[in-house]
Amino acid sequence: MMIPAGAALLALGFGRAVVPSATALAQVGAATVFGVAAYWALTVAMRTGEVSAVAPFRYTRLVFAMVLGMAVFGERPDAATLVGSAIVVAAGVYALVRSGRRA
Repeated sequence: MMIPAGAALLALGFGRAVVPSATALAQVGAATVFGVAAYWALTVAMRTGEVSAVAPFRYTRLVFAMVLGMAVFGERPDAATLVGSAIVVAAGVYALVRSGRRA
């Protein structure tokens, strides 16, 4: 669905097609490979480990994603990204603490 929509927008004059450089393609490819491997490892950990022990490590993805984005792609997180990340982590910690109190 994305390819036809993108082609239609290009045909209507909403931008121009840009061929990515070999470096950009290599970076996206490496990010894809590492992302798939990390998601697979997280799935295996959630299936085999104690969820209460594994769940906090899910939130480290935010930190690693930001660090890798800065190191590899030269990105800089803005205030909205940092605030949103803090909200997600705080909600996860709250859920873990609350579920621990019930048990």
